[in-house]
Amino acid sequence: MRENVKIAGGINLVAGLWLIASAFVMAAGFYSNPFIVGTLVAVFALIELVDTESSMWVGWVSGLLGFWLLISPLAITMATGAVWNSVILGLIVLGFSLWGMMSSPSIGRGHPSMS
Repeated sequence: MRENVKIAGGINLVAGLWLIASAFVMAAGFYSNPFIVGTLVAVFALIELVDTESSMWVGWVSGLLGFWLLISPLAITMATGAVWNSVILGLIVLGFSLWGMMSSPSIGRGHPSMS
């Protein structure tokens, strides 16, 4: 189970790093959606890799970030390549966040303060 959480965290880390790099490949810069969301995805993926017990709340946050990537082309004007980048990476981040949450060792235990 913990191995699956680490795999999901590792894939989300790579996705976050790609989002950061893509902000500069597409000349969007530091204040762009891919850079900001990519940084957040990478940070939460690192948290998930270091502490698999926190994978439930990290999964929720990462899942919301993935969902935002998926729908952000509807809210923000983007070039065609940026739209595909956002949608594909949104699906990846959302999917692996859900997989990491379902593989979490803390699933079914409730809030950490209650266990």
